[in-house]
Amino acid sequence: MITRLLSRTRIVVAAALLGAATVIPAARATESSTVLVACAGSVAATYAPGLTYDPKPTAIRSHAVAKCPVSVGSTLTSATFGGSSTGTLSCLAGSASGTLTLHWDNGKSSTASITSIASLRPNGNMVTVSTGAITAGTFTGAAVVTEVTLLASSVSACLTPKGLTSASGPTTVTVTRLVKTSRES
Repeated sequence: MITRLLSRTRIVVAAALLGAATVIPAARATESSTVLVACAGSVAATYAPGLTYDPKPTAIRSHAVAKCPVSVGSTLTSATFGGSSTGTLSCLAGSASGTLTLHWDNGKSSTASITSIASLRPNGNMVTVSTGAITAGTFTGAAVVTEVTLLASSVSACLTPKGLTSASGPTTVTVTRLVKTSRES
């Protein structure tokens, strides 16, 4: 399952980078992205107020536990991460931005500023892809991409006045750094 999640994350990262490549000036076309660490695990999220089918300002808190089978230049093997964000959300769509803190198994941490770039609701599942930059700690300056799939097991709560107040499911986080390559004439 971890391999499947990492493969899906690579596809999402590639699509996000391909989309970004279309707006990057030709002078920057000589940069490539190197994966520093990739992790997969499970996440639990809470929403206040609960999500309904009407978009409204919402606060999100999350906590995840993950294994990190890909770690370049370090011995990291696992992480816990969580954060808080706000946005205008519903059970159908929405975007948010906030802070993500990653606690690595070597006792160090990273803090990132993230914004959701895609939030889809296939079959009632909530799939959110967020991108951002690590602003403090380990990997400062690196890019981070998270994918969260919150399973639709309790999507019927969207129809209640209280709304969907919590969900859980698989997640991935990938930390990358741009690497400059030689320029073409």
